Amino acid sequence: RMSALKSVASGALRIIPFDGYELPYKSTESALMKAFTIINPGEVIRLYIDRNPHTVIIKLALKYGSKLIFQYLQNRDGGVIIDFKKVCM
Repeated sequence: RMSALKSVASGALRIIPFDGYELPYKSTESALMKAFTIINPGEVIRLYIDRNPHTVIIKLALKYGSKLIFQYLQNRDGGVIIDFKKVCM
């Protein structure tokens, strides 16, 4: 029997919406990288974007390693929502 996954945003200190729909991909990538550097542990950035940001996820994972947890809330063409949480280690 599989148990339900716990939401990354559960117990978050703050959820910060980040709208990537209007920005060019490179601008979204740099803005999200910068936003992640200034949030505090326990805070979540909720990214809304029209395409899957694989490159950004890889770059964040390489830079932050185990200090980053992310979870897809929605993953379909035209509408992707991902929570990125900074955690203390």
